[in-house]
Amino acid sequence: MRELRLLPAAGLAWAVVFSVILTRGLMVATLLVTAVLVGAVMLRQPGQAVTTVAVGMATMLVARMRVGQAERFVFPDPLIGTVGSFKQLESDLAILRLKVEGYPALIPVLLRGDHAVPHSAQVVVEGHIRDSDRPGVGTVLVTADQLEVVEEATGYASWVNQVRDAFQESVLATVGPSSQGLLPGMVLGDTRLQDTVEEQIYIDTGLSHLSAVSGSNVSITTTSVMVVLALLTIGPRIQLAGAAIALVVFVSLVGTEPSVLRAAVTGMVGLLAVLNSRRMEPVHGLCLAVIGLLLWDPDLAVQYGFILSVVATAGIVMLFPLLYRVLARTGWPDILVRAVAVAVAADVVTMPVIAVMAGQVSLVAVLANVLVAPAVAPVTVVGLIAVVLTLAPGGLEVLALRICEPFTWWIHQVGSVCQGLPISTVGTGEGLLGTLWVVTACCWIIVGIHRGLARVMAVLFTVLLAFHWYGGRLPPRVDPADVGYVVVDKLPGTVPPGTGLIIVTDPDGAPADRPTATREGIPVMYPNRDGEVTLHTDGSQHAADGRF
Repeated sequence: MRELRLLPAAGLAWAVVFSVILTRGLMVATLLVTAVLVGAVMLRQPGQAVTTVAVGMATMLVARMRVGQAERFVFPDPLIGTVGSFKQLESDLAILRLKVEGYPALIPVLLRGDHAVPHSAQVVVEGHIRDSDRPGVGTVLVTADQLEVVEEATGYASWVNQVRDAFQESVLATVGPSSQGLLPGMVLGDTRLQDTVEEQIYIDTGLSHLSAVSGSNVSITTTSVMVVLALLTIGPRIQLAGAAIALVVFVSLVGTEPSVLRAAVTGMVGLLAVLNSRRMEPVHGLCLAVIGLLLWDPDLAVQYGFILSVVATAGIVMLFPLLYRVLARTGWPDILVRAVAVAVAADVVTMPVIAVMAGQVSLVAVLANVLVAPAVAPVTVVGLIAVVLTLAPGGLEVLALRICEPFTWWIHQVGSVCQGLPISTVGTGEGLLGTLWVVTACCWIIVGIHRGLARVMAVLFTVLLAFHWYGGRLPPRVDPADVGYVVVDKLPGTVPPGTGLIIVTDPDGAPADRPTATREGIPVMYPNRDGEVTLHTDGSQHAADGRF
């Protein structure tokens, strides 16, 4: 923690890029740089003044250059570009991010219908361009009327697509449903097999960083290479070189999207924290990572994913030693102490950010992350071996996938069970007050652990969990056949006498966050829109994913 010299520079870089993107100008950013310069001079810190102001000016000018380039860009009609990423959101809605030559940011494109657009393919999009409500270097959103793939991916990008497709086919043919979405996501960042229900499970339980490539994947991959080389009695320099080569190969395989680059950099910083490097302390490395990433892609400054990655990494670096020393006194096994310390460190510092982002926080995130911790490394390492074996003939990857399946099944079950707990998530309320109470609660958690109350807090949480579970037990289910149900395409104006339940097959619309009923009080279910919903003897309805 001695190397904090770059902390002001990294903070100023983030602040000026953020202000340039929000204001589309240089006035606020210039005032920030000037204020830091004056403060450094008054504190008689000439070296700090030069470094911080130089970094602030560089990031400010790069951000303004990118913003100006976006403002001057004339969009062609139709829009021609390369697919940067693609995600099927719902059964009839998808989003792809398009790389258009001359435009400094990825352009989000909304598509209606069921699509399968390959990564790095060249496409032609006809549609409507409108202003986006999300801040960024680019400020447009395209609603596509028509999309046509004019050229498939070529070269290395084509090979990467073939690897992903081959691995996906092997996963579908080898492992069960609970592992099919998680395995490609954890190993290659390929979330095509994850539906919205599964994604929500991981979000509600604080496991979303496992359902796609994250810094932990990078740390595990590089650490595994170093461990293997150490067992072969190879020196530290060669170990670091091997880890760097593994990182380059890993990133080139999963893609160079901003989320992957962010995970790669923060993962390497986390590795520095684990190794406790004497040449570069982790905080110094994190500051360098923030500055470098903002110069590479100023858009990261306003992305929640970047904020969460940096904050979580900083939390682990700064709080892990403190929490580990305190928790070690409990007498728990060392592997459990380390898992709890990492989970608490990452969770308490990211809770306020999640509260602002989602309006709710997970109360089971620490529990879920501790329970799945032993399964993460085997999935990452053996899964990458399975990817390599997929490229060879003979179906050798089947054995590796079978080894992975119990671990991914466990992660999925932990997520499902924890999400189903009555207090898995709590709303934080709107505005500053909601965020403040989350910050206060996180501070008290750290204070409680530091005071040696970890066991007491664990017992209290267990009692609270049991109390809510007992009070939140659902009444017996009702068989639809026993209440006289009807199945319709659309909700009718009138229903036959004696109808006790209406099942609507229409999948249109967003999933509901509360039960639906007619004016007469007849329950209405939308299974193709809301997923599995059950009716109970007290007249209540409950969605399987816990939304209501």
